This record gives sequence, structure tokens and C-alpha cells, in this order.
Amino acid sequence: MIRPFEISTAETPLRDKGRLRRILSALGTAVVGKGSVLLLNAVSVPITVRYLGAEQYGLWITISTTITMLVVLDIGIANTLTNLISEAYAKDDRDAAAEYFSTAFLAMTLISTALGLAGWVAWPHVNIGYLLNVHDPTLVPMVSKSVVIAFVLFLVGLPAGLASKALGGYQELHIANLFTAGGSILGLLAILGVVLFKGSLVDLVAAYAGATLIASVACFAWLALFKKPWLRPTPMLFRQGHLKRIFHSGGQFFVIQLAGLVVFNSDNLVISHFLSPAEVTPYSVTWRLTTYATALQTLAAPALWPAYSEAWARKQMHWIRRTYRSVHWITVACMVLACAILLPFGRAIIRVWAGPAAVPSMALLVIMCVWMVLYAVTVNQACLMGATSRMGKQAISSSLAAAANLALTLWWVRSMGITGVILGTVVSYLAFIVIVQAWEVRSILRMRPESIVV
Repeated sequence: MIRPFEISTAETPLRDKGRLRRILSALGTAVVGKGSVLLLNAVSVPITVRYLGAEQYGLWITISTTITMLVVLDIGIANTLTNLISEAYAKDDRDAAAEYFSTAFLAMTLISTALGLAGWVAWPHVNIGYLLNVHDPTLVPMVSKSVVIAFVLFLVGLPAGLASKALGGYQELHIANLFTAGGSILGLLAILGVVLFKGSLVDLVAAYAGATLIASVACFAWLALFKKPWLRPTPMLFRQGHLKRIFHSGGQFFVIQLAGLVVFNSDNLVISHFLSPAEVTPYSVTWRLTTYATALQTLAAPALWPAYSEAWARKQMHWIRRTYRSVHWITVACMVLACAILLPFGRAIIRVWAGPAAVPSMALLVIMCVWMVLYAVTVNQACLMGATSRMGKQAISSSLAAAANLALTLWWVRSMGITGVILGTVVSYLAFIVIVQAWEVRSILRMRPESIVV
């Protein structure tokens, strides 16, 4: 007679292989899906910089990143949903997954509605020309209309974005990646159409944001109507107990996301306000180039997160340790190679790619490369911590990092220009994020299976 423990042990290699297969499948389609986003950016940057000019391109990027900042106001629901779906998947519990998804969807819809009402009330009192440092009075109405369109389309897409999180929880992120690829292609076509027909900044914002929204809504509809109809949201599946759990875990994610908002998304707004929209162009283009160098983490993290979460629920620490260490060393190797290319050739690449208006100083490029290395390593750490719901210390350290980053950025942008902005990010990250996350990851990897509580 085979004991339950022996069955579990015998099944473990099969589970490991299945999990690895799903990760590789998600990573492969991510190359197509999110890789297409990177390709879209690579193609659209020189087109839009030359078409709009440095000032209007800077305004477009600033509007886009500022609106994206609002995603943190989901109060951590999206990231929490991935963990909850992963847990339900590990237990083969469709009913729990359906209840989690419906509860999260209804909560997100209410949040989106509340944000819309708040924006409608506050908008008459916002001086967008002053906020974005727009000196040309003829541009102000155009910028104002662009912000409104981007904000509305963002709010509509906020609940629909949960579909990709649910697919991630089931380790079927390859499906979401294909919809992302479709949205990227549609977005590029939209940009080319605006340029071809001599559209304005407003047209560009509407076309690009609209393409992203269409892909997100299509993914949601396909998930709820065809792929996993039991996840179709309905008020009958709303559970108050699940809502409490979502907000309890989501609260920690919210603090981390709020800190990330300051660290990752405030720079363009600060540069535009204190310097000029034109100064956003070399900063954002250089940032985007270093983002391509960290593409491996961008593509792998969404696939690894639910895999770690499922393995954690099954208490398979051997797989978590082996996978994390492999990913870490691959990351280090990729960053060494990226720095070897970008430091000597980065400015020349940008000059050919985006034009002279986007070429950064050598100091900015060097500090961006330092940031690239820090970011790549800490993404792997944050992925493991998020998947295992170990975010308490990270929430505190992230808050301190955000406060330090904002203070240093506002101080140094006046004396050092755009170089001071990224320097503030690097210093705050080193002081408050890197060491704390490394210690927490060390603690997770040393845990024994019997001490894990799910």
C-alpha cells in the first residue's frame, strides 16, 4: 500500500516539469507579447520624437506615465488576486477561484468609478499648464484634452486588467501575452495612422491608449466567455470574507506600489515641471533603452510569480531555491553583458535611434546603467517576496525609499538637472531597498517546508 506522502513525493518531479513547462511557455509568448511592446517602443520612439518634436514628445510621455501612476490606487487588488488564484489552483478549487475573481472585479469596478467621480470633481481646479510647465498657450487646451482622454480610457481598462492576473494565477500567462502582442501591433498601427494623417497630440494619446484598452477588454471577454467561464464575474459570487482577505494582503501591496509610483513614475513629472518638457525626452529615451536591457526580468517575473506562489502553497522549497538561484545568476550575466554594450556605445545608439534631441550626457548614461543593475536584481527579489506574501518589511523600506527619493530628486534636479533625478533614485534604492530585500529573500530561502503556513 502506498502512503499519501509517497504519492506526493512521486508526483513532485511531474509537478516540477509541468511548472517548468508553463513558465517556459509563458516566457516564450512573453517574448512575442511583451517583447512586441518593447519592439513597439523601439520603433515608435524615433517616429514620435521626430514627428512631435522634443517638447510635445516630452508632454506625451509625461501624460502617459502620470496616468499610469494611478494604477496603484487599485489598493493592491491585482497582485493579491494572482496569489489567491494560484492558491485555489494548487488546491484545484474552482469555486474559490470564481469567488475571488468576482469579489476582486466588483471591488475594482467600484474603485474605478470612485476615481472617475473624483477626477470629474477635481478637474476644474487643476491648472494643467502650470503642472506640466507648458509655456505655449496654444498647447494648453490640447494637453488638457489629452489628459482627460487618457484618464477615462485608463479607468475603463482598470477592471478588465484583472483577466491577465487571473491567467497568471493559473500559470497561463502565455494567453495574456498573445493579447498583449495584439494590442502592441494595434498600437503601432494607430501611431503610424496618426503620423500618416498628420494628427495632433490628442489623436496620438487617444489612438495609443485606445489600442491598449481594446486588447485588455478582448482578453477579459475571452477569459470570461470562453476560456474559463466559471470566472465570469457576478454579484452572486461576491464574498465579504474574501474582500477582507484581499484588502488585508492588498494593503501591503498598495504601500509598495505607492512607493514604486514615486520611485518609477514621478521623474518625468518632476523634470517637466522644474526644467521643461523638452528635458523629459533624453531622460525617458535613455530610461527606455536601459529598460530593454532588463527585458529578461520584465518577461520572466510575471511567469515566475504564480509558479513560486503555487510551489509555496505546495511547500516545495527545493524547487523555489533551485529556480531562484538559477534566475539570479542568469540576471547577473545579462547585466554584465548589457553594461559592456551600453557604456561605450549607448550615446551613439540613441543618436542614431531617436535623434540628437534625445542624446543624454555621459553622466546620465552611467548612472542609468547603475540603476539598471540594481533594478534587475531587485525585481527577482520582489517577485519571490510577493509570491510568498512576505511584503511587510518591504512595505516599510519602500515607503522610506520613496520619501528619500522624492526629497533627493527635488533637491538635486535644481542643481544637477536630469542627472540628479536618477541619482536620487539610485541612492534611495541602495539605502532602503537592496539590503532589506536581500535579507528577506535569504530568510525565505532558508525556510523549512513544515514551517510554511498558507
